[in-house]
Amino acid sequence: MTIPASLRRHLTLSPEGTNLVLAGISGVGYLLCLRALIDHGILKNGGEGGGDVFAYWTAGANLLAGEPVYGPGVGGYAAFLYLPPLAQLFAFPSQLPFPVVVWLWRGVVLLGLRATVGSWRSAGIAMLVWPPVISELDAGNVHLLMAAAVAMMIRGQGVWLLPAALTKFATLVAVPMALRDDPRGLLKGVGIAGVIVLVSFALGPSLWFDYARFITGVSTFDSGWYNLGAFVPLPLRVGLASAAIFAAFRWRRMLAVAATLALPVLWFHGLSMLVAVAARPRDRRAEID
Repeated sequence: MTIPASLRRHLTLSPEGTNLVLAGISGVGYLLCLRALIDHGILKNGGEGGGDVFAYWTAGANLLAGEPVYGPGVGGYAAFLYLPPLAQLFAFPSQLPFPVVVWLWRGVVLLGLRATVGSWRSAGIAMLVWPPVISELDAGNVHLLMAAAVAMMIRGQGVWLLPAALTKFATLVAVPMALRDDPRGLLKGVGIAGVIVLVSFALGPSLWFDYARFITGVSTFDSGWYNLGAFVPLPLRVGLASAAIFAAFRWRRMLAVAATLALPVLWFHGLSMLVAVAARPRDRRAEID
């Protein structure tokens, strides 16, 4: 993220001065984010943050205890709607205190943000200018990890589209572009995702059958006003997502819009995926700015 040359000339900033200003803006973003996370606290520990991590943590604990992973409270806290590998990933962390797991997972999500926007400086600026980023870090969902996979595709690398789709399926909208621009990377991604699924199934085949029964029986998501997609008719959202995919073949950054619209439930913090528009295509001729 840079300051336009015309504005730099008007402000008479040297390149070093520009870097210093941007670093300061980024620092403000980090401080704002940290303050927001601390003020909101952590669920079950006197606060309300980490709601999505709580679902993963609970699923992991249920898995180890031999209790059902799927079913309770669809759309609410502790509702686990994901494929089995995520529950299995959280099986052993679920033995740690929940606040510890929240901060560890937030660190993983922060790495996803950095991979999406390309630098730690840009990550801080994203926190400042796009509120859903802080909301995502607070909740601890997987949207910024998915955004990283989409950003890599915008840069011409499709290897992580399929693995990321094992959390939510929205990154699959970028597969047509990967088939055109990076079929070898896409094939590697198929292999990685395939290994994850095979290992997961070998560890818990019954969990996959439970997931199949659960997901086919879900008709609605009790997510209230926080589900932004509930206010947009599904055919309209599908149409907009399709138009964004088509536009992405000319303007690659539209992949971020397409993947966001393709989310099965469009939470407010799901809009954090839009930071992938900051990813710069490797071939600048591939899009019109």
